[in-house]
Amino acid sequence: SAMFKVIFKTPLLFILFFSCSSNGGFYIYDLNGKEINLSYNSNRRGYNFNENTTLYFDRSEIKEDYIEVNVIASKQYYYGNFYFDKSFMNSLNKRSSLLDIDALIFEEDFSMYPNYNKEFIYFTAIRYKK
Repeated sequence: SAMFKVIFKTPLLFILFFSCSSNGGFYIYDLNGKEINLSYNSNRRGYNFNENTTLYFDRSEIKEDYIEVNVIASKQYYYGNFYFDKSFMNSLNKRSSLLDIDALIFEEDFSMYPNYNKEFIYFTAIRYKK
């Protein structure tokens, strides 16, 4: 099963294993706020997740040079802290697997984003400069 590496400000490291779930409630945008419609059929990788996708909670933890490429927004319900909700994290992983990205950054405060909606949580998708 696919894995997410989760990095916190503290040295805690959680490896989460996922169960299957639906992928509803996730939206992908470009950096200008324009929605991008991706379907699983249009991507050859389909459900072959990028198992090396890292989830950061703080940009200062990112040791490599990177560019921000997309925004993923979700209003899918999750229990407690989203990173402990296997259904939510599996859905997030499915959506991010459609993008050519290396990591996600959880955005604690994304109110400056043009399409901000307080009912959503936001992630910035990044690609490492090779």
